[in-house]
Amino acid sequence: MIPVYSAADPVEVEILRSYLASHGIDAVVLGSQLWGARGELQADAYPRLVLRDAADEPRARALLREYERRRHAHAAWHCVCGEQSPVTFEICWACGAERPSP
Repeated sequence: MIPVYSAADPVEVEILRSYLASHGIDAVVLGSQLWGARGELQADAYPRLVLRDAADEPRARALLREYERRRHAHAAWHCVCGEQSPVTFEICWACGAERPSP
């Protein structure tokens, strides 16, 4: 089994498992049971996505890179004043205008 992704939480790892499955790649989730114990254990408690077939690794990594690229592409929004603000900001850091509706 080939580990290909360490997810932020159990929800993300299941989304990615389904994403790979929709592309014909069989993957298994390991470590999601440890999620509730993070902070209490002296171990890596993040869930991991593991491939059953090593031949799927190049395609799986390419799909996961695309997922990461799309995830980070929406991490900011552009204000009417032309400035870019983090997606967590409700108002523009430069001019104070409200974030436009999606």
